[in-house]
Order: sequence, then C-alpha cells, then structure tokens
Amino acid sequence: MMFKNSVKLLMANFATVWKLLLYKLIVLGIATGLFFIGFSYISGTESFINLWDSVLSFLFSFNVGASILELLQSLLNIFQVFFAFCIDIAINNTGIFILYFFNFVILTPFLWNLSNIAIGETLYGYMASLTKYSFVGSMIRKLGTACLYSLLKLAIMLPINILIISGFYGILTLVTFGGVVAILVPFLMFIYLIALVGLKITLFSGWMPATIVYNCNVIRGLKLGFKAVFRRFFKVFSTSIIIVAVILSINLIFGSFSFIITIPAGSAIILIFQMVMFFGSQGMRYYVDLDTILSPKKLEQTDKLKKIKDII
Repeated sequence: MMFKNSVKLLMANFATVWKLLLYKLIVLGIATGLFFIGFSYISGTESFINLWDSVLSFLFSFNVGASILELLQSLLNIFQVFFAFCIDIAINNTGIFILYFFNFVILTPFLWNLSNIAIGETLYGYMASLTKYSFVGSMIRKLGTACLYSLLKLAIMLPINILIISGFYGILTLVTFGGVVAILVPFLMFIYLIALVGLKITLFSGWMPATIVYNCNVIRGLKLGFKAVFRRFFKVFSTSIIIVAVILSINLIFGSFSFIITIPAGSAIILIFQMVMFFGSQGMRYYVDLDTILSPKKLEQTDKLKKIKDII
C-alpha cells in the first residue's frame, strides 16, 4: 500500500517532481564539470586509460546482452582498476586527487541531498491540505535547515556507504572461484543490495518528514524519525525492498544507460515514500490525489497498549 500510494503521489505531483529531477541532473552536471577540470591532467595516464577501457567494456557488455558471469568479471575488473587509478593519482597528481575526492565524496552528495527538505515541504503542503508550495521558494526559505540536514546526512551516510560497497566488492570477488560459487554470486549480490540498501532507506526514512512536519531542528527530526520508523518497521522495510528491487530490475532490463533516469527518479520516489510512511505512522490523514483522502489508523493507541503490556 505504501508503494502504491507513493507512485500515485509521484504522478499527482509531477509538476514538482520534474523540478526535482532537473535539480538532480544539474547536480550531476556540476559533478561532471568539476571532473573535466582535472581531466587533461589524468587523461594521458596509463591508470586512467585502463579504467576508461574497463568501463567502456562493461557498458558495451551490459548493453549487448553478455552473460552474467562475463558482466561480473568485467565489473570486478573495474573495481580493481579503479583502486589502482586512485592510488596512482593520489601519489602523482595529489591536487587532482583532492579535487576529485572533494567533488565526488563531499560536494556532490551534499548538493544531492540539499533539495530533500524543499521537496518534503512541498509534499507536506499537498498531502496535508492540497496547498501548493513553490519548490524554488522552499529551497530558499529552508536553505539553512537543508544545509544542516545535508551535512549531517553526509557524515552519517559516508561510512555506511563505504561498508555497503566493501561488502558488495567482497561478494563480487567470489566470482573468481568459478563453478557453483560463481553462479551464486549474482543472486547473492542482488539479495545483498536490496537488503542493505533497503535497510539504509528504512532506518532514515522518517528523518526528513519529521523535520518538516514538526518544524524542528535536524537532530530532533532524526530522533522523531527513528521513532516513526520503528512503529511499523517491517512494513517500511518490505516497501523499501520493493522500491530498491524495482529500480535494480529496471536497470538490468534496460541496460546501463537507464541509470540516467532511474537515479534521479528513484530519488524522487524514495522521498515521496518517506512522507507516506511518516503520515501513516503518525495516523495523519493525507491526500493521495484530488479525489482520494486516506486516514491511517492512529498508532499512538498501539504505543500506549504496548507500554501497558510491558508494565504488566
């Protein structure tokens, strides 16, 4: 039901969503522009040429229907060549390494999440009373809160993402064993990604909505968000898994170039899902579209019953 209502809200608010998609594409454009600042310094290095050839080989194989094992071998090669490339530029082009680290590890994630608060306010207005907020106006009005939210989220998500990528690489290396183990790797990777990424989405799905709905600071919003999530954890987790599985499946079906659409569109559906989850956890009525109003069961009563049961 959460997934279904999130999709309905996505379509009902597409006038706002396309602005979010445009913003995300601008962020990707900024990241690409900063990458090309140092491109002339690294384009002739052997490590970059190897990385570029590996990426092109993977994209070509992905889009012409190569076997799964071939794709995994190619992906593993990208990881290994990428590590070698990072070591090379860190030693021989330290300034470029710092630029790229700042660009892709700090600036791009910060800008990527900077619009979340504005989208949350826009969705809150629509869902609560069909009030229309300007996306740009919300970005300006909530810029201070958005910056704090994005910085704190960056600090929290960076080690989590490193752990997820490390685990993904560890599973990917199993393909070198061949035989039955290699055959199991695609299934293990798919399960690992939807489970870990779904869990990450679940745990922090109440953060942005709580900050908007209760008009509080981001620290209190994080605390209230956790409380909202754990009221219906398994339902939120299962819906998160569905969202991740759908996005991954689309990429597998339509090829690597579908990332251009699924990355910003996936970000939009996740933000909408977060608002739907929070409204439901608080028992707040909300508009799905102009003709549909949902009135979730108030979970405060359930919380009180649980407390009484624990006391008894």
